[in-house]
Amino acid sequence: MTALPAVSVAAVTPFRDDADLSVDREAYLHHLRWLVAGGVDGLVLFGTNGEGPSLSVAEKAHALEAVADAAPGAALIPTVAEANLPDALTMLRRCDEVPAAAVMVLPPYYFKPVDIAGLRAFYERALAATRHPLLVYHIPKYAVPIPAELVADLPVWGVKDSGGEPGYADAVRAAGRGVLLGTEGGVVDGLVRGAEGMISALANVVPEQVVALHAKVREGDIAEARCMEERLLALRDDTKAYASPGVLKRLAQARHGAAMGTVRPPLVPVPDDYDPTVVLERAGVRGARSTGPTT
Repeated sequence: MTALPAVSVAAVTPFRDDADLSVDREAYLHHLRWLVAGGVDGLVLFGTNGEGPSLSVAEKAHALEAVADAAPGAALIPTVAEANLPDALTMLRRCDEVPAAAVMVLPPYYFKPVDIAGLRAFYERALAATRHPLLVYHIPKYAVPIPAELVADLPVWGVKDSGGEPGYADAVRAAGRGVLLGTEGGVVDGLVRGAEGMISALANVVPEQVVALHAKVREGDIAEARCMEERLLALRDDTKAYASPGVLKRLAQARHGAAMGTVRPPLVPVPDDYDPTVVLERAGVRGARSTGPTT
């Protein structure tokens, strides 16, 4: 099994508040470099918190090229989250143009329920279209769930498990496939049980804390790791009042100073009077003293 980053961030995507809500490339690169400086091993781009389904293939390909050029030392895991097979294959081929560590692939998500044979046909074509290791994206809250037996049958690296169903990750690992945990809840237990790593949304705000938690598990200090997990879960609760990508952008902006912009519809932006100071103080971190790139 090819090693993938142990601690990755589900990176948010900053949008300018202009007519097209265009991607703010300068702010995006500033944010990603800050995350790498904070210790994360991998950058997962265009996922759920990255608002991948709200981006066109052309936008994602353009952003991916810029990231590969600007952060050559970072392990990139672009997400393929298109609603149809042709666009998914096009995105996979564009991903082949950059040195990605893997690609994370969501199946087309409109038609439900889906027969496992249809999911198999989709992933077989996706595998044939990429030279990178393929990570199946299992996030049943929002998309079509991927049965563990299908992950076991396909020549994929493994799964990003954002479902957290009891026994799911164990079944995937028992079949010789890898697991990257996609939720902060239960992450310590998941790592102790053998998951290869984690993809954290909260690392957009507190990358150093997420990296430290993983280090404590690796060192065997499980009691301290559980205390860190509790603090992360408290921070997660503080992000639930509004759409997660919007809150994460506002908190990240407060931490490093780069204007992270807005979200794209149908998500609703955080109100202008939202004050991130209290949330950051509860999380035990400080905001930036000066501003970075502006939009």
